[in-house]
Amino acid sequence: MRQTLTREEALIAHTRSNAYLMFQEGNLGAIKPGLLADMLVLDRDYLTVPVQEIKEILPDATIVGGRVVSGSL
Repeated sequence: MRQTLTREEALIAHTRSNAYLMFQEGNLGAIKPGLLADMLVLDRDYLTVPVQEIKEILPDATIVGGRVVSGSL
C-alpha cells in the first residue's frame, strides 16, 4: 500500500483541494484571472529539485491579495 504523495499531489492538496474544502474554489486554489492572488514565490522549482533539497527551498516573495507583502519579485 502506497502511503506517500507525489509532489504534484501534495501541491494540489495545499491549493485546489483546500479551496474546494472551504467552498472557495471560485475564489482561490489556482492562478487564474479573477481569483485571489495569494501565493508564495520560491527560490527553486519545487517540482524539479532533488528530493533531498526540498527542505532547503526558501521563499523569495509572499503575495497576498495581489500585493507583495514580503520579499521581492
